[in-house]
Amino acid sequence: MKHLLFPAIIILFASTTSCRKLIDYIHDHPGAHDSLCQVTVLAFNGGEKYFISYNERGNPVTMKDTTRSTSAFDIYFRYDRFNRLSDYMVAFPRAFVADIWHKYGYPRPGYVTDTVMFYDSQNVNGPSPLAKNSYQYDISGYTLDAHDRIVKIWSIPNDPPHTPVLYKELHYDANGNLSLSSPDLSYDDKVNPYRTNKVWQFLFRDYSRNNVIKNDHYWLPAYNSFGLPLALRNLQSYNIYAFGVNYIQGTQMDITYACSAPGGPISY
Repeated sequence: MKHLLFPAIIILFASTTSCRKLIDYIHDHPGAHDSLCQVTVLAFNGGEKYFISYNERGNPVTMKDTTRSTSAFDIYFRYDRFNRLSDYMVAFPRAFVADIWHKYGYPRPGYVTDTVMFYDSQNVNGPSPLAKNSYQYDISGYTLDAHDRIVKIWSIPNDPPHTPVLYKELHYDANGNLSLSSPDLSYDDKVNPYRTNKVWQFLFRDYSRNNVIKNDHYWLPAYNSFGLPLALRNLQSYNIYAFGVNYIQGTQMDITYACSAPGGPISY
C-alpha cells in the first residue's frame, strides 16, 4: 500500500528568474529555486499517478490522483492576498471534505506558524479551520535562515503560555545539501526537483542542491537537459520519501516536467 505522508510544513515565496541553466543558477545560491521547469506528473510503478496544476503565479494549486486508488490522496493549496500559502488541505480522492487541514501564520520575518487539524471525513460534512469537530490539532513553528531555508522546527504546546520547544535542527553541508545519516547514501551532481518551486522545498524540508542516491550503483536516474532527474528511486528504508509519497510496493517514481526554453515549451 502506498500513502502520502503529511509533513507539517509549507510556505510560499514567489520569485522570477531569467532564462538560464538551472544547475548553473543554483550552484551559488543556497536555498534558491528556478521557475524554468515545473513538475507536472508523478507516476509510481506500483500504480498511482498524480497530476499537479499551477496558478498564474506559477504556484501549485492541486495535486490529484487519477487512478482512484484507495491509498491515494488529493491535495489543495490556497494563498492569501500577499501570495503566501494560507491553507494546505489533504482529502481522499474526489471527497468533499478534508482529512487534514493546515493553516499558516506569518507573525514576524523569518518565522512561520503551522496549525494542523485532523478530521474524520466519514463523520464530518465540510470541516472548516474553526470547526469544533476537529478531533486533534497540533501547532509547529519554523525558523528560517538568511537564505530562507528552514533551520529549526519548534513544537508549540496547545495550552498557554504556548512556549515553543525545539524539536529538530536542519544542517546543510558545504555543498548545500542536507547532511546524510547513512554511509550507504550520497549525492549526485544534478538538480534536486524540489528546487523548481519554493513550495516543494518547504513542504519536504529539503533545500539540497542535488539528489540523494544509493551507493550500490544498482540504479542511477536519467536526467533531462536542465539536469533534473526523470525518475527517483524509492529510499523509504532510509526514511526518504520523494515528494512525500511512501510507495512501498514500487521501486521507482517517474517525474514529468514542463520546461521553458528559448525555442518554446518542452515536456519531459
